[in-house]
Amino acid sequence: MSVKIYIDTNIYLNSILNRDKNISRDMFIFLSEMDVELYLNDLSIMNIHYIIRKKFDRDFIKKELKMIQSEHNLVSIDREIIENALDSEFKDFEDGVQYFCAKSVNAELIITDNKKDFKHSEITIISAREFYEKYMS
Repeated sequence: MSVKIYIDTNIYLNSILNRDKNISRDMFIFLSEMDVELYLNDLSIMNIHYIIRKKFDRDFIKKELKMIQSEHNLVSIDREIIENALDSEFKDFEDGVQYFCAKSVNAELIITDNKKDFKHSEITIISAREFYEKYMS
């Protein structure tokens, strides 16, 4: 049985924008060769597009987003996820949504570079750098 890993939007952005010296990109390559299921939410795809649209041309963006959605599992944000995020202890609503998306698929790990905002998580939280150092170096 494969491990379920939820990836926060910021990790995809780090990979595409090379904001972390290729750590996130290398991590995705490593994970693609492992027996894991990677998840992100459907709104993350829109947020990624919105943030990278001024830096890259349409063809590049289309290729990146198609790759993400074809190689990773999408979690649809529904009423229950939104209600759980609103009623939670998460100070940042978006992080609450990310967390409850991860919970909805029984993720065993969340990879984010925003660990401080997941202090109420019952799921193990790790940064891309920590993942890299623990499993890849």
